[in-house]
Amino acid sequence: LKAFFHPSIVTRSNFPWPVPCAFLSSSAKSLPSLCSSNSVFLKMAAPASRDTVLRNNLMFSKESVTRRALFPDLARKFIASFEKRMEPAHPVWGHRKYKAMLQEAANGTSETVLIDLNDLEEFAKQEEVEPDDEICRNRGVSKKELQEAAQKWIPDLEKCVLPAMKHFQDACSKEMVERDPNLPTGAQEVTARWREQMIEEQHAGNPEAIAAAKAGLPMRLKNPFDIRFKPRDSSKGIRMRELQSQAVGALVELDCMVVRSAPVKPRMEVVTYHCEACHGEVFMEVQGDRFKPLKECPSQRCKDNKSPGRLQQMIRTSKFTKFQEIRVQEMSAHVPVGGVPRGMTVLATGDLCRQVLPGDSVTITGIYKPTEQPRWRGNNGVQTMHIEAHHIQKHKSGYNEKSLNSEELERQVEEAIKEGNIYEQASRSIAPEIFGHEDVKKALLLVLIGSFTETMKDGMKIRGDIHALLMGDPGVAKSQLIKQVCNIAPRAIYTTGKGSSGVGLTATVIRDNATGEVTLEGGALVLADTGICCIDEFDKMEESARAILHEVMESQTISVAKAGVLSQLHARCSILASANPKGSSYNPKMSVAENINLGKNLMSRFDFIWLMLDKRDAKQDARLVRHLASMYSVHGVAKRAEPALENELFRRYVSFARKWVYPRINEEASAALVEAYKDLRNQGTSRETITATTRILESLIRISESLAKMELREEVTVTDVNEALRLLKSATYAAVVDPTTGKIDFEQLVAGMGASKRQRKHDVEQLFQDTLAELASDGKTISIEHLKDAMNAKLSEKKEAPVNEAEFSAALRVGEHDGWCRKSGVELEYR
Repeated sequence: LKAFFHPSIVTRSNFPWPVPCAFLSSSAKSLPSLCSSNSVFLKMAAPASRDTVLRNNLMFSKESVTRRALFPDLARKFIASFEKRMEPAHPVWGHRKYKAMLQEAANGTSETVLIDLNDLEEFAKQEEVEPDDEICRNRGVSKKELQEAAQKWIPDLEKCVLPAMKHFQDACSKEMVERDPNLPTGAQEVTARWREQMIEEQHAGNPEAIAAAKAGLPMRLKNPFDIRFKPRDSSKGIRMRELQSQAVGALVELDCMVVRSAPVKPRMEVVTYHCEACHGEVFMEVQGDRFKPLKECPSQRCKDNKSPGRLQQMIRTSKFTKFQEIRVQEMSAHVPVGGVPRGMTVLATGDLCRQVLPGDSVTITGIYKPTEQPRWRGNNGVQTMHIEAHHIQKHKSGYNEKSLNSEELERQVEEAIKEGNIYEQASRSIAPEIFGHEDVKKALLLVLIGSFTETMKDGMKIRGDIHALLMGDPGVAKSQLIKQVCNIAPRAIYTTGKGSSGVGLTATVIRDNATGEVTLEGGALVLADTGICCIDEFDKMEESARAILHEVMESQTISVAKAGVLSQLHARCSILASANPKGSSYNPKMSVAENINLGKNLMSRFDFIWLMLDKRDAKQDARLVRHLASMYSVHGVAKRAEPALENELFRRYVSFARKWVYPRINEEASAALVEAYKDLRNQGTSRETITATTRILESLIRISESLAKMELREEVTVTDVNEALRLLKSATYAAVVDPTTGKIDFEQLVAGMGASKRQRKHDVEQLFQDTLAELASDGKTISIEHLKDAMNAKLSEKKEAPVNEAEFSAALRVGEHDGWCRKSGVELEYR
């Protein structure tokens, strides 16, 4: 008891039940007095003694050692005999999957033997049912022990990967097949033959020495392939925040996003040296990123001569592998509110290099390992970690498809469809707390669903993502709607116009302090690839940052030419933006282009432009007050608004529709599209007024396809076209009405003003030129005030408004630009 309860042993953390502090802090001398008292813990059952714990640990260790001793035999049998139905079957090995892989490795067509843990699990179950008698005889174990080893093989492998890699490396080496003699000789085969010839010449007449020299070759030179593991389908990925010390050395599976990928570099695995004295070849395997070169020959001949030869490094016969460093970041859905996304370095080698780009959403499987710190940096007591990649799976739609159970989802969707219109239910599920804006919510739903990118035979791509702009008075819940969409979308990035720069939206060039190399780190638009980029306060964004969106919104790429780096990154995302008018409130006497401080060409790229105005309406205001009262009701006085679809079901439904549904336009819908576009095109009052462009037609097609995807249909119908036309008229066409004429004028999005103002501008410029030519035709100069008076006199005869200062200055700039007038102080000269 004194030994067991000694203060140096007993602590609060390892004691089997709660113990008072006085008891833990007492010395061994005071223990008898404590034991003699009527203490409550003496009435409890005595804990297991230290000897019992040691015996149990020793027993578990012996079982583990016995079990792990069987793993190499199981690995070799798996490589040699496992069969998987393949079409077509291998001409030599049939359906023996891994023997066929070894054949590809021997022929030099593959660099990796990928061990699928699903296959390993199937093989282990077979061994549990029918244990191998030969392995039992060779190892001297019972069938029960072999069955237990097979049962715990995969869990042990996933917890400790490096020994398993060695087991499969040895198994593949023993089961290695010969190279196909019909294939042409490559550089590796020439080097291998030269090496065998050098060994035979060096140890001529000594077969045992020749065999020992060939057996002493590094494994990477004899079998130039990597062993990697593919995770089981039943395995579940973990979040980056959930990585703990227990995961060190284990096989982990992370859902993450690529933010930076370094250039691919060669990394040395085996260094070969040539001794100038004994003419032998010396090998040194490189385990980490750095190594100390050998200076003296360690061969027995040089030791016997007592004059070690000088070594010369041979680059041509050394073994290199491709190496790439990738920086990943946890998914936005995994970051808690107010938290900063965590990052991790991933090391990819061999055929895993150049598999991902910044912005890709991936599931990475690899070994969680500590990073070797260089000596010159010193040791500050902080250990950095990294993941050695074994398998990389891209997410096709920006999210992990493993979490989707299509059968369960279809059942829930069918139930929702039976209850009513799924289109109406889904739109009401977007921010039900926000009153009204039914059509705006339907448009946001279509932004979430989107269409699909069409790729033509010549490689040209037509975007399928839908862009939307919300503009209007303050306090109409524009920002709340955007944030709600960001929460529902499977992949979304939220940013603000004032807090976004051109570099933050596109990509940042980062220079490595150690190597001096530059890499690209993706910005918001790159990270939102295959998702939605939500930009609040769009009008406050700098003009240089907004100029970047021209390429993104149409071509959906970002071209980068910085610091010698020329690259084109994917930005296949929808842009959902909100903006406030110039004067804080919307002025109905001005056009939409004049109300908002945006580039004119940029606005025409939005499929939806919604004007969300705060209009006075007594009935609508009363309904709004009742809705707000229900939101703050405590005792259930009024019923609160609840979403028709649960948030998780809604998100899974959007993910399923984006991935699996690709509707096509039938003949009736195609004819309806033609008629709708012709009708929109002919709504102008004159030939000069443009009421529809080809971008409007493309928007109609995208919106119609999105409506069909919303209801999981394979065809776009006339109903979809009519609904798309109605939403487009409610949004964009309501925004492009000329306030002076009340007619639709789509060209104002490009010109920045309505048709009447464009005509007025043209008339003033023509009047300026004609009047100046009339008054200063003989090379004379005329004062600016005299010219203004003459112009206003002619306008008064036509009963038109006099020219103002802005109109006169604009006409003067046009004249100077075209070269037919020159200003000199307050005088004008006609040319």
